[in-house]
Amino acid sequence: MRRVERYDLVSPMMPCKDEILAGVDRILSTGAYILGEEVRALEQEMATACEAADSVGVASGSAALYLALQLAGVGPGVEVITTPYTFVATIEAVIRLGGTPVLVDISLDDLNLQAEHVADAVTDRTRVILPVHIFGVPCDMDALQTIADTHGLDVIEDMCQAFGSLYKGRSCGSFGRMSCLSFYPTKNLPGIGDGGLVVCRDNEDAELIRKLRGHESVRINGVLRSGWNSRIDEIQAMAIRVRLARFPDEQADRDRAAAIYDETIPAANRFSGYAPGGGLRVTHHQYWIRVPERGRLEETLRKVGVAYGVYYDPPLHHDPLAEYCRVHGDLTNAETASAEVMTLPIYQALPVDDARRIGELVRKHLDGCGA
Repeated sequence: MRRVERYDLVSPMMPCKDEILAGVDRILSTGAYILGEEVRALEQEMATACEAADSVGVASGSAALYLALQLAGVGPGVEVITTPYTFVATIEAVIRLGGTPVLVDISLDDLNLQAEHVADAVTDRTRVILPVHIFGVPCDMDALQTIADTHGLDVIEDMCQAFGSLYKGRSCGSFGRMSCLSFYPTKNLPGIGDGGLVVCRDNEDAELIRKLRGHESVRINGVLRSGWNSRIDEIQAMAIRVRLARFPDEQADRDRAAAIYDETIPAANRFSGYAPGGGLRVTHHQYWIRVPERGRLEETLRKVGVAYGVYYDPPLHHDPLAEYCRVHGDLTNAETASAEVMTLPIYQALPVDDARRIGELVRKHLDGCGA
């Protein structure tokens, strides 16, 4: 039986290979390799796509988080409320700035931050709420923004997995003071290497991020902050722009695979928070399911050559970096998610027959568990 990988990073690139190679040739002939016309065009196009004032290309999603949090004044003695159920880069950026990540529990319905836990975790040291739109599922931004407004906090969106997702008809990235993207090759909107972006609702923030990414120092709340080399190059920006133009068609392929999984897998075991007319759009950076007896399904999929992912096991409050975090309350749901969640193959070139076969394997497993 043919093996199905978690990702296919080659097939979606083939239709635009010639355009990208022509772009490389054009850039090589100019000698403008960093922060040129391609970068500025990408910044303008992405600001429009995210319904923001401006955006700034940077070296990676991790760099985007670091710079946005730096501009928000995160440093020693400052707390940032975020989720334990995410990739470690989210808290790394806080820790590297000398701040304290405060980890609060998630909802098992969407694997995102629960607003009531966020509200309870606010102290006089809190400066930022950092929601992560995990797997492309938008957080409850109205509830989080209400908490932020009540306490005078900044919201910075980690949307490294959520380009193209909508919350109540608005783009993820249009809610927080700043938002952070990654163009890592496995993302829905990928580059051909590392790259990231800071989306800004305010033009002044964008100009300060531009200074910080290029070694300029900036005074923030009376404190002088050092810049660093966090620039994105022209070839990377050009390749991302090519894929941006193709994003609707490529996302339609992901949506098609997700719809097949949805038809087969019970709603209780997957994200099912769609409401007619609610303006919610999930881009399925990963297609996640909650599975009792996960190890048994893992074994079944391995035997038939289907790759899968396990996220995030362990959650961040069990990571070595938890030494630098404050854990607020009971993280029972994050523990449950880490033990039960797995992700299925979903990408632009996934054959329909493979999606159906995988969905049936999952359904059969769930039937056997009485789920």
